[in-house]
Amino acid sequence: MNSFIQHSITMMVPLIISNSLHMVVVKKQWFTVLSIPVSIKLFGANKTWRGFVFLALCNGFLLYLLNLTWVFEIENTFALGAIFGFTYLLFELPNSYMKRKLGVAPGAQHPRYKYLFSWIDKSDSVIGLSFVYYWLGHISGKEAFLLYAVSSLTHMLTSKLLVLLKIKKSF
Repeated sequence: MNSFIQHSITMMVPLIISNSLHMVVVKKQWFTVLSIPVSIKLFGANKTWRGFVFLALCNGFLLYLLNLTWVFEIENTFALGAIFGFTYLLFELPNSYMKRKLGVAPGAQHPRYKYLFSWIDKSDSVIGLSFVYYWLGHISGKEAFLLYAVSSLTHMLTSKLLVLLKIKKSF
């Protein structure tokens, strides 16, 4: 798999779908047995084990299906997808920690640094994903930076769309 477009699709498409499905899971209160906060004190109540388990498994399955459909010749597709799902949430934790330390409620914006935190909210996971994809040896450093830029923009547009569709509460 050499094409930057293929790498973009490999990383973004399953994550967009699995994150959207996760929002439905949270809204419908499914799998509540896993709805245990990782650490309320450090990250707030919204970062739960359900998110880590659901995103890893769902994203792994979706990347596996994507590879069957488009035949990108990705090795260990389920594992790569699961790593992406886990990484997505893992790299959200420092931002959540920082917001808790600043007294920002879970799901809320910092009143003074609204634009800074809005950018961080839309790019924290993407930084981690681009780094991990590079670290695993699938893309070059230049491709990782480009993937970060494209994925951040895609994340912002997808968030806006999910708000318009009333799947997500706020941008």
